Amino acid sequence: MRPKTVFSLLGIGSASLVLVACGGEPASPQAAAIHVEASDTACDVASTNAATGPIAFEIANKGNQVTEFYLYGKDGRVISEVENIGPGTSRSMTAQVTEPGSYTTACKPGMRGEGIRHEFTVTAAGGAAAAPAIPQGVVSQYTVLEQEIKDAGGQTTVGPWRIGYIVEAAEPWYHDENGHQHFRPAAPGETHHIEIIPIEAATGRIVPDVPIHVDVLDAAGNVVEGKALNFYYAEFFHYASNFSVPRAGTYTLRAKLQPPTFLRHGEETEQPALSTGAEATFTGVELKTEG
Repeated sequence: MRPKTVFSLLGIGSASLVLVACGGEPASPQAAAIHVEASDTACDVASTNAATGPIAFEIANKGNQVTEFYLYGKDGRVISEVENIGPGTSRSMTAQVTEPGSYTTACKPGMRGEGIRHEFTVTAAGGAAAAPAIPQGVVSQYTVLEQEIKDAGGQTTVGPWRIGYIVEAAEPWYHDENGHQHFRPAAPGETHHIEIIPIEAATGRIVPDVPIHVDVLDAAGNVVEGKALNFYYAEFFHYASNFSVPRAGTYTLRAKLQPPTFLRHGEETEQPALSTGAEATFTGVELKTEG
């Protein structure tokens, strides 16, 4: 899906986003990780079934191409994913699955296309098919977000905000033209897709309607490129744009968040929620391009 670019991201350590089940009950013990051996022509998953709850996978890339691993739901939505698994390396992935049923695993050699797919069955833990307290789509959004911040970015807290960032290869998207959605491929010269995720620290919710501007600064403090970000629908909602970084090196990302433009409920004596913006600086972000 994102060929030719491999990122090494250093700097601020990323704390995990945690989605707590209703009632504060402790999570069930996690079973041993399911081993996945990926190659350029195969995707061998050691077990094709598991129980609801956290399902861990350990993916070893034995091929010659960078690969990805996905768990899809029955409607094709991404439950969890891990990207940029280089040849000869291994990565782990934990999918939070709340609903029993038929799922699909996929390895994507070269990070493109539909991948090498196999059926995967999830049964109800304890044999009871109880309705999930949290919809699977909500669980998946925060599970994938947590994994990508851990693997390809970082986060920090500023006042009432938790601000995460993710850097990937330049990506395509759909944009509106006269009421119709048109596909826009990554333009020549665009090298990186920089994502900012504004989160309300007190609740863990991704916040909509936030005007965000990001500057990419070089080692001398000069702005290589600055852009206002757009809001995107994907595995998780986020703000992003493609940037053009002329050469590999270590950079600083400076994200400026304005107060959200939505209206707020509350009492007259209260301070309106998220009524102030924030600025977050992520240093030591090493951007490397290959191929």
